[in-house]
Parts: sequence; structure tokens; C-alpha cells
Amino acid sequence: MLANFFSKSKPVNFIIIIVLFLIYYALNIFIYKSTVINFETLLVLPLYLGVFFLFNFIISKNRLTKEDSYAFLLFVVGLGCLPLLNVSYVVLIKYIILFFFFGRIYSLRAPKFIYEKLFDSGLCLGVLFLESSEHVLYLFLLFAALFLFIKLTFRTLVIPIVGFLTPLFLFFTYHFYVDTLDSFYQLFDIGFTLDFNSYNSSFYSITFPVFGLITLIAVLLRSSSLFFVSNRFKKRWGLLLLHLLTALGSLFLVEVKDGTEFIAVLIPSTMVIANWIQSVKRKIIINIVLLLFLGASFAIHFIV
Repeated sequence: MLANFFSKSKPVNFIIIIVLFLIYYALNIFIYKSTVINFETLLVLPLYLGVFFLFNFIISKNRLTKEDSYAFLLFVVGLGCLPLLNVSYVVLIKYIILFFFFGRIYSLRAPKFIYEKLFDSGLCLGVLFLESSEHVLYLFLLFAALFLFIKLTFRTLVIPIVGFLTPLFLFFTYHFYVDTLDSFYQLFDIGFTLDFNSYNSSFYSITFPVFGLITLIAVLLRSSSLFFVSNRFKKRWGLLLLHLLTALGSLFLVEVKDGTEFIAVLIPSTMVIANWIQSVKRKIIINIVLLLFLGASFAIHFIV
């Protein structure tokens, strides 16, 4: 059934998953009356397609999962569990830049254009830091990838830092010129908050336990079969787990929690779950897991 169909990566799978996303988007329009047709609305859907393309490209290019559609399906289902899909185009542009960053750090496993990748990844984080300070935490992920995949030298350590500081220097120069340095200094006002009251809704009381429990099961079961054998995927899996922890940690730095920050957690979480599903031999278990996610993603809109 679902296991057989999505166990392959074909254009028809991509199309069906996109149609599934459009169904979720339509639910947001007709149930929550969340959409007013304007230029920004028309821009959101193409940007979502850009996010989907980059998600699949990074997975296939860096072999983070096998050649199937599980991760993409779960990612879209996760989006379907959010209370609002008609987000600002600024949010989607932010995630497109974040995907460029992920693509560069995961591609460090290939010993080509190392210095360019390091500078680009630092540059992406610098730009993202200008938008929101929680992205500074991803510097940890960058240096973890540096440690796992390539040789640590003075140059490899300095290049990503230079990339990160470049947009900050330009931003400082602008505000220095117009005499508004207070706006620049506000970038470094990084807060740590344990206030998660915005998640006290039926949406998150269903979404978090479902994704959290399955992700934890996937981490434990998949790791047990990977860390005790020697294979080329072990380092990528380790970085993927660090990616998940970093995304979860970044939630504590988000001041205004509107649900869109959960997308950052969905990215590594769905990859982790997909890796576990691929290792499951019994198709009935895969079908149950996929049906659980699909059922929850639709039911949540009618029971809240």
C-alpha cells in the first residue's frame, strides 16, 4: 500500500505529495479563513515549491536517505499539522537560505571546493543572523560538520567565521553611516526563554507527541544498528542527529513563537524518521506509521 508506493522516488510521487500539500493549504483557507488573495499570497506557493525542491535536492545529493519518498512525504505531512500554512514570504525566504546552508555543510563530505563551501555556509548564517538571532546556534552545526568531514586547520576554522562576519560588517557599516547603531547592537540581544505558552493549543498537543515519539523511536532503533558497525553513513547520521538537537535548541532562542519555527525541527526530524522506516523489514509497520501521520494531519483540523 503506502509503503510500496512511497518506497520509490518517482516524478508521480512528487506530484502526489505536492497535491497533498495543496489539500492542506486549501484546508487552511476554507476552515480558518486565513488567506486574502494578494501579491504576497501568490508569492507564497512558488516559494514553498522552492523549499520542497531544496529539501529533496539536499537529501538526494548528500545521500541522507535512500532513494524513496518517505522523507518528503513526512515533511509535507508535518507542514499539514501546522495551524497556519499561509505564512509570510519572508519566512519562506529565510528557510530557503537555511536550506542553502544545510546543503553546503552536508556537502562537506565530498572533498571538493571545501573553502568555498565553508565561506558560503558562514555567509548564509550571517544573513540569517541579521533576520533572527537564534540562527547563531547553527554555528555549532557548521563546526561539527567541519570536525566530522574535513581536516581542522587554521584556515578551515577562520574561513566560515569570515563568511559569517561579512554581512554583519556590511550591516554595521550601513548603520554607522546613517547613525543608527542601536539597531545593530540589538542583533546581539540574544534571549533564552522557557516560555512555551504559545504551544498550549490542541494543534501542538497532538503534533509534538506524534512527531516527538516517532522521532525518538527512530533515533534509538536506527542508531543501534549504525554506531556499532563501520560504514560511510555513520558520520552523516551523527551530523543529522546534531542537526536535530541544534534545531530543538534554537526553539529556546525564539522570542516570538508562531509555529513557523517548528519547520526547522521538521527538516532533520523527517530525515531521521525516514532512515528508520527504510530499515524496517515489515511493510505493515511502515504502513501503520504513515497512516498515523496522515490521519493525524487531517484529523487535527477538525478536532481543535
